[in-house]
Amino acid sequence: MESSLHYKLRSTHIQCHKAITRQILESTDLFPGEPKILEYLAEHEPCRQKDIASGCDLDKASVTGILTRMEKRGFITRSRSEENRRCVFVSMTELGHQKQDLVEEIFREVDRRAVDGLSASQIFQLSDLLDQVRENLSSLEVRDEKN
Repeated sequence: MESSLHYKLRSTHIQCHKAITRQILESTDLFPGEPKILEYLAEHEPCRQKDIASGCDLDKASVTGILTRMEKRGFITRSRSEENRRCVFVSMTELGHQKQDLVEEIFREVDRRAVDGLSASQIFQLSDLLDQVRENLSSLEVRDEKN
């Protein structure tokens, strides 16, 4: 079992997630889901709530709850579109940007530790291989949805 690819991928994901979660709990006051949303917003703000859900692989109800909590704590603001009142845009506040900086620092540190001992070309190759694996698995998802 330990030699199978799916086991190694799952185990690696779990170890990465544990390392990130542990450091975020030790260094910030962020709750589960919030770091992922801050990371998404850093690249896409302002954006719609439904784009956050899609980009973070979360359901819309979960995103709504997480954003409500983040808004109450001053990390984000939500505003309605003037053209379409049903459309809500989300942006980070200054405090949100500060939290995102901490999150990004943690992500970089975990990434650095994950590839410790690998050469630059090995890191590049690993990244390309993981992209290909993700793409292959995504195509299975699309095919399953069609059936």
